[in-house]
Formats: sequence, C-alpha cells, structure tokens
Amino acid sequence: MKRFIITLLFASAALISCEKYETIKEADYDFKHNFELFWTLVDEQYCYLDYKNIDWNAVKEEMMPRVEAAQTEQEFFVILSDALDYLRDGHVWMVSPFQQYSCDTYYYDENGVRYPDNFDRSLLRRYMKDNEIYHPMDSALYYAEIEDGDRTYAYILYTGFDAAWSANDFKYIESVVSGADGIIFDIRENPGGDGELGLNIAGQFFNTSELVGYYAAKNGPGHNDHTELQPLYVEPSKKHDWSSKPTMLLINRGVYSTANLVTCALQYAPNVTIIGGKSGGGGAMPMTHYLPNGWLVVFPSNMLFDRDKQHIENGIDPDILMDADLDMVMGKDTIIERAIEELSKK
Repeated sequence: MKRFIITLLFASAALISCEKYETIKEADYDFKHNFELFWTLVDEQYCYLDYKNIDWNAVKEEMMPRVEAAQTEQEFFVILSDALDYLRDGHVWMVSPFQQYSCDTYYYDENGVRYPDNFDRSLLRRYMKDNEIYHPMDSALYYAEIEDGDRTYAYILYTGFDAAWSANDFKYIESVVSGADGIIFDIRENPGGDGELGLNIAGQFFNTSELVGYYAAKNGPGHNDHTELQPLYVEPSKKHDWSSKPTMLLINRGVYSTANLVTCALQYAPNVTIIGGKSGGGGAMPMTHYLPNGWLVVFPSNMLFDRDKQHIENGIDPDILMDADLDMVMGKDTIIERAIEELSKK
C-alpha cells in the first residue's frame, strides 16, 4: 500500500511540473518574463499559500520594480531569492549556473530567533556502555548500548533517511535490540531523505497496518485546488518487529521532511513516546520546475496531514516537550537522560 502511495505522489509531481516545462521552447533571459512565469508557477502550484497566509500578490508588487531595475543575473537571483523567503519552506530551493538558494527558516521563529538546537553529538559517548558508538563506514546510522543499573537500552542514532539499512546493519542492531529492555531512537538533526524508506523503518514499530495520515496533491491553479485526501498507511515490517519494545523517539527542530513524516507516523505506534523539541516540519513533497533562463526552481505541491487531517508542515509536537541547550553547555544531554528515566518506568 505505501509503495503505491509514494509512487503516486511522485507521479503527480511529475505531471504538474512538466505542464509548465513543456511550454519552454528555448532559453529566454528577459528578467521580467522570467519573473512573471516564476510568480505564476508559485501562485498556481505551491500548495501552502493560503495555509501560511502569504499574500503572493503583494510579493509581486514589491519585487516588480526591482526586477525592472535589475542589470545583472546576480541581481535577479537575489530578487527571486527574496521572494522565495516569504514561503518559509525548507522544501524550497533554486539553482542557477553561479549560485544556489535554499531555505532553512524552520530553524527560526517568526521573529528570526533560532529554536534551541537540543543536540550535541560530542556528549553522546558519556551515556554509552563502554563509551562506544558503533557505526558502518560512511553511514548515517549509529548504534550502541546504554546501561542503567540492571537494565540495558538499545540506542540508535539515525541522521538521514537517504540509505537503506543493510543486512549487516540489522544483524548488529538486532543483537543489541533483542536483549534490550527498551529502545532510544534518536533522529535529532535528521533532515529527511527517502519517504518510502522512512515508512519502512517506521513499520518496525508496528505489528498491524496503521493509518498514520493523509495526502493531497495540487490539481488546479487555484490556491485550494487539490485532490481529495487519500489515506496513508504504515505496514508492519515482515522481518523486524520492535512493536513490543518500549521506545523513546528523540526529536528536535532539525527533524525535517521524511524525518518529520516518520515522527508523524510513530506518534501512533503503541509503545513509542516522543521526547524533545517540536520537529521542524516539512509536510510536502518538492517538485522541480524550470524557468525560461534555465534556472531550476523547486517547491512542494503535495501536502501531508496527520490522521486527524491536520497539516504537519509546521512540525509535530512531542509527547514530552523539553529543551536541553543550557544543560548541554554543562555537559549533559538531559533529553537522553529523560528518555532513560521514562524507560525505567516501563
């Protein structure tokens, strides 16, 4: 079921982005023409203009005088970047032959104040048995054991859903998990990756098929033109069942995109408790568009919701909300310590 859903989302993205791309016959470097097409693409295909209360017409009025006065491609690139800033979306980026733009505003509140990091990799070893963290070479996957009195917990740190866990990974992780009294699954500072991989890993924490959300795709030029909500399920893993293990999922503001989707899914897993700061969000799938000058512009047109049909674009609230930045200055990761404390109650 989930393979079909993820494939359908990618297919929808391709259909929408190609519609405009096919109208571009040859390179055109006229700034005003490029800006007008850029503005129309966002106006008709970006899925969150109304949800975020963005006045895209006002953005056009603000930027057009600058477009008409622009003398160089570098100036024009800055203008488009300033327009994209209004979207406040980490799934938005732009690529030209000389520069790239990306948006990381999910790390900041509306006043520009950075959210607490709540993560310091250098502190992890102090909590591990024998002070060792094991990981395969060139991998985003790390694992270790944490001892607490007569109890042992499996600690798994996963910093990117961009490469599947190998058979050897699972062999060693299972050797830790099988004898553990609980799991600490740490995805802090995980910016996302492969959505299907994320749902497959989430499936290890379920023993039945579970509705975890919905999705919808833009299907017209109106700001609210989109398909009916379609259900999104997580299927239990056929090889690894961790659903009986009490699990603490650690998150922070750096949890984005696929990691945010996994957080959304695991909030419905029966034995999972989420601890940390609110996740960064990213509840959509980015799609590619090309301007007449050849620049690549990427933004989302497909929306994801939780199973209560609420947007997940702005992040997921943890079950236990806590910040640890000041404690980390003192050399303590109190989010890990809280996870150990909660597991000791299970």
